[in-house]
Amino acid sequence: MRFVKLVSGLGLAALSCGSALAACPAANEYSFLFNSQPAATLDYATSYTYTATNALAQSLNFSVGFFTNGLTSTVIAGNQMPAISTLINNDAVSRFLIVGGIFAGRTPDVAVNTRVVVTTFTFAVPVRDVTLTTSDVDFTTNQFRDWYMAVGRNGASSYVPTLVTPFSQVNNTGPFTNASSSLTLGPVATPIAVTAAQGVGVGGSANNANTGDIQLSFAQPVTSVEVRYGNYPLQSGETATGQQGIGIRGISFCPMPVVSLAKTSAPVAIIGDNRFNIPGADVDYTITVTNSGGSPVDLDTTSISDPLPADVAFFNGDIDTVTPGTQNFVFTPGTSGLTLGAGNITYFNNASAPITPVAGYDPAVRSVRWVPQGTMAANSTATIRFRTRIN
Repeated sequence: MRFVKLVSGLGLAALSCGSALAACPAANEYSFLFNSQPAATLDYATSYTYTATNALAQSLNFSVGFFTNGLTSTVIAGNQMPAISTLINNDAVSRFLIVGGIFAGRTPDVAVNTRVVVTTFTFAVPVRDVTLTTSDVDFTTNQFRDWYMAVGRNGASSYVPTLVTPFSQVNNTGPFTNASSSLTLGPVATPIAVTAAQGVGVGGSANNANTGDIQLSFAQPVTSVEVRYGNYPLQSGETATGQQGIGIRGISFCPMPVVSLAKTSAPVAIIGDNRFNIPGADVDYTITVTNSGGSPVDLDTTSISDPLPADVAFFNGDIDTVTPGTQNFVFTPGTSGLTLGAGNITYFNNASAPITPVAGYDPAVRSVRWVPQGTMAANSTATIRFRTRIN
């Protein structure tokens, strides 16, 4: 991520931050369960809006929409799909979002839109740490072999989730099937072929058991998550295609960090002519970095660059009257958790080459970069103050 803000006519200060992978505070995590909704028959042609909440009483809306192709029936076990019901879940009590039906034939490739049901969760802004559990991915001969796939998207980028089951199965490690599980996660080449983003049923699972559970998660920021569902091609001895369905419990996610930058100036003198911005007057600049989002910024990835106005000279001397030693800046971490030492600062000349400033006022310093260390906490602010003299 990169954030740039022009402030106060004082020059252009730039802030860059790394991806949001540091742990999200539990209180800031949004969650939603379909059990919070009344039992209902929904419509594949309609998009639905729901509200996730966190422990801070904050809320964030998201939508759930569907795409279907090749369904000859949208009824399973006498129930019209999609629905919010207890037909499929993993605790026999809670209401899940149920999707499924009967396809005209087996699915040739669950990654394309032929004989599939696609359930898409869409967010108005990027979110991170999305977690979602799908239940009852399994297999019954001459009925169905559930074929599951998940994709996270953010603009032109798409992501493979981490997939796990309650039985220590994890994708991206090659084929692995636990005897207690009704499915296999990819990548698998034989006798069935599925990718790392997919799972396929290999055994039976009761509608209210967790043996067919898949939990997906994305560390990357996403604006949508697709759960794609099909019926794997006929295998040896199979000739028919029957009804099938899966249940989705709910979803949880974390907000992104929202990092902004502000820059102000103030004359050092409070009396005399030098209290004005005139040649010879010393001026302190204060850069304020704020993370107003609900997630921290990654470890050691906050970087602040500030080109100096052409008519000022950087002061390389002690402006910190509290801390022993010579400090040409004052860093106030607040609750950010960041630290900043002299070794985390780089000075550049007008050719953008690093230089070592001379003592006192050094007009050769044309920009400064600070790289605070640590993980910038959610909902926190830090400031950097330094001094210049107007030429």
